Amino acid sequence: MRSALRVAAGAVALVVAALTAPAPAHAEGVFVEVNPSTIQAGFQVAIRASCGDALNNAKVHSDAFGTVTVEPVNVYLIAAATVPENKKAGGYNVKLTCPSRQTATTTLWVVNHDSPQRGPNTGGGALAGDGGTTLIGAGAAAMGLGLGVLLLSRRRGRNPLTPA
Repeated sequence: MRSALRVAAGAVALVVAALTAPAPAHAEGVFVEVNPSTIQAGFQVAIRASCGDALNNAKVHSDAFGTVTVEPVNVYLIAAATVPENKKAGGYNVKLTCPSRQTATTTLWVVNHDSPQRGPNTGGGALAGDGGTTLIGAGAAAMGLGLGVLLLSRRRGRNPLTPA
């Protein structure tokens, strides 16, 4: 009975140790990241990478921006690259090649947006489009009509707000 309890306690301790063990630091491995991971053509992306150390330059290549050299800055390899304005929308592989020939890959998503020419449609849309002048004209006409009714009722000497 005691040996069964010891085995069960050992198994529980092993599971707890495995679940609470610290995860290895991200900088210890070989990786490449782009920030932002989705970017509009014509803008710049930041590249952060690691070859297990930050001692030597490495190369990063993508059909989205070509080849750049990432250089050591503190504990990472850092660079920036510009995606040309005429780059087609889609996903592009970004591949890190370390001096030790180790590699890592991620994906950069390029999008192409047209810039809006008018304000956003946030409701009825009368003010975002050409309907604003129509709305202003209708309001002015309603005010003029109300003023006309007020003047007519004063001319007759009768208060329009009191019942007849």
